Amino acid sequence: MITWFIPYKNIIPDDYVSSIFDIDYNKLYSNGKRLILTDLDNTLISYKATEPTDELYKWKSELEGMGFEIIIVSNSGKKRVKHFANMLGIKYVNLSTKPLKRGFKKALKIASTKYKKEEVVVLGDQLLTDVYGAKRMKLSMVLVKAIDNKTERLVTKHNRKNEDKMLKKVCKKNYGLYLVKLKKYEEDRKWLNIAKAVELPYKKKILIKEDLYLKLIQQ
Repeated sequence: MITWFIPYKNIIPDDYVSSIFDIDYNKLYSNGKRLILTDLDNTLISYKATEPTDELYKWKSELEGMGFEIIIVSNSGKKRVKHFANMLGIKYVNLSTKPLKRGFKKALKIASTKYKKEEVVVLGDQLLTDVYGAKRMKLSMVLVKAIDNKTERLVTKHNRKNEDKMLKKVCKKNYGLYLVKLKKYEEDRKWLNIAKAVELPYKKKILIKEDLYLKLIQQ
């Protein structure tokens, strides 16, 4: 994917958590969210998984009990996505071509009711498919840590390299935003530290900016 034309603000999630189980769904519900469009691989289950976990079944049951509808929106093939969706008893969109809008639009069409965009939240583990796609649709987005990045497919590993470029872009354009929204994500992915990756003069500038920013938010 060519990344130079992507506005850096389009890969900024509304929130970042370690797992779908760490999301405050009560808060989402109180904020008017009713439809969850979730990625499958490395968001709900690992690439190696062949069936949903007990924890995932419980998660799905509790959310539906709260009043949420859940739809899987995945770039994976039909056989795999349909298998998990059927086991969980939820609707799905396979080969969704994220970050294009097609898959999200299809999910909104097959939902049980007509939801406003303000009622929808997207869950996923990738910046350039899940976050970028959600932001192109003007949907709320919660980024989660990938369950097992060691089992990722080649196309996903390629996307991760492009994510590095975008993280550097955010870092240069708006370091404060990077600190608040993406630094923990970058650390969790165990990628190179962006502040150390740039040349020394810029690194000094970055470190100074971070120190001043932390002082400001502590006031």
